[in-house]
Amino acid sequence: MQNAIGAACVKYDAVSPDVHQLGAIATTASERMALIEGYDKRTAAMKRLLAKIIETLPAADLDLCPFCSLDTNPDLDHFLPKARFPEFSLHARNLVPICTPCNRKKANAVKSKTTGQRLFLHPSVEPSNNAVVLEASLSFKKQGLSVSYHVDGGGVLSQKEGELVRRHFDRLGLSARYSRRAQSYLASFKASIAGKPSTVVARTLKQKISTASFGEPANGWRPALFRAIALNEAAILAWLQS
Repeated sequence: MQNAIGAACVKYDAVSPDVHQLGAIATTASERMALIEGYDKRTAAMKRLLAKIIETLPAADLDLCPFCSLDTNPDLDHFLPKARFPEFSLHARNLVPICTPCNRKKANAVKSKTTGQRLFLHPSVEPSNNAVVLEASLSFKKQGLSVSYHVDGGGVLSQKEGELVRRHFDRLGLSARYSRRAQSYLASFKASIAGKPSTVVARTLKQKISTASFGEPANGWRPALFRAIALNEAAILAWLQS
C-alpha cells in the first residue's frame, strides 16, 4: 500500500494542476480509515508539516485565503477530498490553506458533473501569472453607490485558464462577497471623513488610491476597487461629500 500511495503522489504532482483527471487508488475500508485518521488526528509530525505548508505561501498572502484573498485561512482544504482520495490525505500538494466561507462553498466539489471541467484554481500552481484580471465597476444611483466585480482576462490568460478563473470566481460567489466587503469599506470610509473640508477629503482619497495595492494581492478586492475609483475620482469625491 505504501508503494501505491507513493506512486499516486508522484502522479498527482506530474499532472498538477489538472488533478481532477485522477482516479482514486483501490483501498480497503480499514486502509481508507487509517489514511484519513492520519490527517484527522493531527500528530506532532503532521502539525509540523502543516506549518511548513503555510510557510510556503507568498509573504503578501501569508494570512489570506488563496482561493479568495478576502479572509484569513484558519482551515486546510484537501483539494481532492480525502473521503474519495484518502491516499492524498497527507500529500502536501493536496493540502491548501483556506478560509471558512470558501471551504464551505467548495465542499467536496472538484469538477463539473456535466462537463467534467475543473471548478477551482489549484492555489499551489495557479494562476500561471500575476496578471490583473479582477475588475470592479461603480454605479451611482439615487439610493447611493454600488460596487460590482467581474473577471476579465483580456487576453492575458489562455482561454482554458480564463474559463477556469471564471468558474472559480462564480462557484465561490466572489462577486457578491467582494461587493459586500467593498460596500462596507466605502460606508466606513465615508463616515470617517464626514464634515471634513473638501481639500482634506480629496487629499485622503488620493492617498488611499496611491497606497491601495501595498501589501495586497494583485487581484484582491481592495486594489480592484481603487482602480475603479481612480477612473471615477470626481464622482467619488462628490459622493463622499454628499
